[in-house]
Amino acid sequence: MTVSLRPATQSDTEFARRVHHRAYHDIVVAQFGDWNETVQDRLFESDWSTPGFEVITYEGVACGYTCVEDREQDIHVRELALLPRFQGKGIGTSILQGAMERAAERNVPIRLGVLRKNRALQMYRKLGFEETSDTETHVTLEWRPRSSGA
Repeated sequence: MTVSLRPATQSDTEFARRVHHRAYHDIVVAQFGDWNETVQDRLFESDWSTPGFEVITYEGVACGYTCVEDREQDIHVRELALLPRFQGKGIGTSILQGAMERAAERNVPIRLGVLRKNRALQMYRKLGFEETSDTETHVTLEWRPRSSGA
């Protein structure tokens, strides 16, 4: 399996919007009852306008995007979105394992938030992420590297 990342450019915007809408449509409908394209476009634009996004490719085909921030006290998985036909193939796990390796090297946690109805929640838990807080709509998770002195 070949998963790679490349910096996103302005020309990736429409691709990423399609990924966002396809990846989140069923989750949003399941959790909130309906899909409002205008609202989702606004949410996408607000997020995408910040720096740090990368396009994910699988076997040379663009299949999603991510934004993983290496911050001073932690690594924050701000976004990880895959087209539905690429979900469940280990791509998200591969991206997260890369972040976990960096976190272990630095001995810092990884933090992320996920919508309650997102099936990726199962993947995060399988990888050892633990719930640290929750709201009516989101679950906040954290993964900590094992202490080398244990």
